[in-house]
Amino acid sequence: MYRQFSSSVPIIFGAGSVSILGEKIKERRCKKALLIFDRGVEISGILQKATASLDGAGIKWAEFSGVLADPTDGVVDQAGDAAIKEGVDCIVGIGGGSSLDTAKAASILLTNPGPARNYIPPAPIFMDTKAPVFLVPTTSGTGSECTRVAIISIPDQNGKWSVFVNTTLAIVDPELTVSLPQTQTVNTGLDALAHAMEGMTSLDWNYHSDLFGEAAIKKISKHLRTAYNEPGNIEARSEMALAANWGGLAFNDPLTHVGHAMADAFSVHFHTAHGFGCAIALPETMALVAPAAPDKIRTIASAMGLQYSESDSSEAIGQKVADEIRSMMRDMNMKSLRDTGYSKEEIVGLYPDVVGSHLSNHCPVKITDDVAKKLLSDVYDTYQ
Repeated sequence: MYRQFSSSVPIIFGAGSVSILGEKIKERRCKKALLIFDRGVEISGILQKATASLDGAGIKWAEFSGVLADPTDGVVDQAGDAAIKEGVDCIVGIGGGSSLDTAKAASILLTNPGPARNYIPPAPIFMDTKAPVFLVPTTSGTGSECTRVAIISIPDQNGKWSVFVNTTLAIVDPELTVSLPQTQTVNTGLDALAHAMEGMTSLDWNYHSDLFGEAAIKKISKHLRTAYNEPGNIEARSEMALAANWGGLAFNDPLTHVGHAMADAFSVHFHTAHGFGCAIALPETMALVAPAAPDKIRTIASAMGLQYSESDSSEAIGQKVADEIRSMMRDMNMKSLRDTGYSKEEIVGLYPDVVGSHLSNHCPVKITDDVAKKLLSDVYDTYQ
């Protein structure tokens, strides 16, 4: 059996690195960029740092500020229309996963006729996109800047579907995450943890991805609480930015599995934040897959700094991992599903979405109706 690892985009990492964005766009001989972001990026002052770099390099630019959380195909169409209207030859995504995914998906429309949903089916396809795409994350979670996948909501289908595209360059500047609110810090940080853990336990795991996953888990376990409690701690922010980037590399090929399938169901039906859903689902996801991935769960536990005996069963180690994730959630004041206002019946009722998700096919445990119902029930009950 062979295993494949792909590094889909060059990555520049370092405090202040957004200052070379214009230079890097110029190197690609691009003349005008469409900047895609949400209003939070503009309010925080991050947009001005990016535009100053473009101005300094003589790059013209236009902006699309209509990004929404869990961007829809309609938002992608609007961004694509803006790119065509403005006559740009490249796209820059600045922000969290929603902005980066919108940018990636919109790049399809520079060389292909719309609407965007033509290229975003339930089972993802690869589009050999030609327009250069530069990605600048402002959160430490999604890893979208270094993956080929764009995740887009299709509201009338009650789905979150994906498409694979080409990207050109990622610039990861930890200074851009300092203004991130505490809630988003914990949501995105635990999203990165889910990427690493689910990537390592995916049926499609590979040796290279596992290295990034294990390293990401170590950094998140050590630094996320500090980033939450001390937002201006640039060391903790830098470590988390690097961990999130590594988390993206950890699932770029294996893909995530049933934890993200549950998070997508929460998001589609209840519009919960993606990172919140991934975090809430992660403890029971790890407990579920532990017996099916005994070596991986031991590696994950060790990376978290947990103590266990060689005689401990994989189930017992999986519970230790699950308990530590819940401890992190409590330490950072993450609400439960019940406290957020959802009933157990509502959550368990999402089982058809979980079973039907293509992500569940990557789980080492077969996700049947009964498995999904119990999993959702346990997710609700075990974190209160």
